[in-house]
Amino acid sequence: MTRVELERVLTLNRVWQPITTVVVKQALTLVFRGRARVVCPESYQMFDWANWLREKAVPGDAHVIEHDYIRTAHLQVRKPEVITLAKFAGYPNTGVPYSRRGVYERDNGQCQYCGIFVHKRAMTIDHVQPVSRGGATSWANCVLACQRCNHGKGDRTPVEAGLTLAQTPVQPTRDQLILSGVNKQDSWKPFLNDKHVKVKA
Repeated sequence: MTRVELERVLTLNRVWQPITTVVVKQALTLVFRGRARVVCPESYQMFDWANWLREKAVPGDAHVIEHDYIRTAHLQVRKPEVITLAKFAGYPNTGVPYSRRGVYERDNGQCQYCGIFVHKRAMTIDHVQPVSRGGATSWANCVLACQRCNHGKGDRTPVEAGLTLAQTPVQPTRDQLILSGVNKQDSWKPFLNDKHVKVKA
């Protein structure tokens, strides 16, 4: 896949709630198969495949801004920035269930004690208040830690171990987890519920 095909597209359910992001190629495939429609972020107009081609495709030899278009055999098709699924209305408005992966995403892959990047394969989860002292496995008590910091802390609190947390652990919103690690587009802003999610300037 080309670089533009790997860029992310905000994906909304059919009632326009953000549920995930997909790569451009997958987004166009969903639109082509009738499972999604492209949403114009400025006008909120929706386009099926035929209308998207009519409005946003140019001949293959036309001069365009390369990073905005996907090349096919005969056309260059404008990449979508937002799509909405035709049938799926799921996405309960409930809290985000705790998970190790969620902790990793919430903490942006950084050890919450020393700040180094931690690869997913080497990640450890630290209980801020040790389990032996009644600490729960929860969003509010678990943080991503590198192996060195986690083993060094052991069965102690951060204060006892001489460590400082980068931030207080809290339960993330769905938008924060959906968009974690993604280069957010300014055009997504009207569709995001979480006003604290930063978008690309």
